[in-house]
Amino acid sequence: MSSSLIIPLMLAAMAVFMFVNIRNQKKRAAATADMQSSIVEGTRVQLHCGLFGIVADTSDSDVVHIEIAPGVVTEWNRLAIREAAPIASDEPENLDDTDFQVPDSLEGLDGASDGPDLRKAADPEPSKDESDDDKPEEK
Repeated sequence: MSSSLIIPLMLAAMAVFMFVNIRNQKKRAAATADMQSSIVEGTRVQLHCGLFGIVADTSDSDVVHIEIAPGVVTEWNRLAIREAAPIASDEPENLDDTDFQVPDSLEGLDGASDGPDLRKAADPEPSKDESDDDKPEEK
């Protein structure tokens, strides 16, 4: 390849990279703007600082009031909202769909191959060095 083609090819590659990067950035900005404009009272949100809360008031266009604990409402800029977080359910998941195989007895189970025996690792008696630490040194 001649050296006269290298520079135009490098410039073309950089232009394609910049175009793709700017396009993706615009898509992310539009998605974030849509999410922030769709926030209504009662929505559980996560802020950029990692704080979770429930939106209490959205009457101002730039400011939202977020309840972070019962009775504790803080004021945040709408741009601080990272995402609308799903509301955690207090009900446990339905575990009937999973296939658990529970044995009727413990006869066939061998616990020795699961790891070290921790009962032997526990030392109930203090060592000689540990019991002497409380006494003052004699000279």
